[in-house]
Amino acid sequence: MEYQTSFTKEEIDELAQWFATHECEQEIDLGNGIHINHLDETLRPMLHIARMKHDNRAFSGQIHVLFKIKEELLKQNKVKGEK
Repeated sequence: MEYQTSFTKEEIDELAQWFATHECEQEIDLGNGIHINHLDETLRPMLHIARMKHDNRAFSGQIHVLFKIKEELLKQNKVKGEK
């Protein structure tokens, strides 16, 4: 996904729904020194902030990471299936 400075509520809702309906491995390496050991615990607060601040440029980097997590989960075959 190309970097963007703001997101729509619909984009965030769709992303949150994807995470809610897919079972994924709990550990992922995003590259560039970013490694997540407990995915569910990481996603919960990040999605909360994304829902509240989706149109605020100051949070665009953090929100972009959520999309990167989904992209890497799919790329690395770490999606176990739908819940």
